[in-house]
Amino acid sequence: MAAKDRTVVLSLLLCFILGSLSPALCSQTGCCTRYNRKPVPFQVIKGYREQSAKENCHIEAIILYTVRNKEVCVTKRDEWVRNTLELLSTKLKKMSKESSGPVMKRRSPSNDGSGSFFSTTDTDSYY
Repeated sequence: MAAKDRTVVLSLLLCFILGSLSPALCSQTGCCTRYNRKPVPFQVIKGYREQSAKENCHIEAIILYTVRNKEVCVTKRDEWVRNTLELLSTKLKKMSKESSGPVMKRRSPSNDGSGSFFSTTDTDSYY
């Protein structure tokens, strides 16, 4: 094997090894690495998700989403975070009860030549 071929093969091998050892760039998206300890006003929070230490992120965290599309990393160890999560849970339950009123059933589609073959659902479309 020529020296030039060896260099190319070793370069490719090195790139492969380094690429497999480092985490993928997309796995770092939205990953908390430290906590914000300052309370976030409840009125600006529009949602949240939990980050597990078992994921690529390596720390347990709650990621709060604000009305300005910012992500704020917080920990459940802070009392204000626990209170905020409880308020969000209560708000979600209240919204669920309000929207669980009577539902009008729509006629199932049939292949009698009178209409469309597309099915309808009992839920509203949010798209």
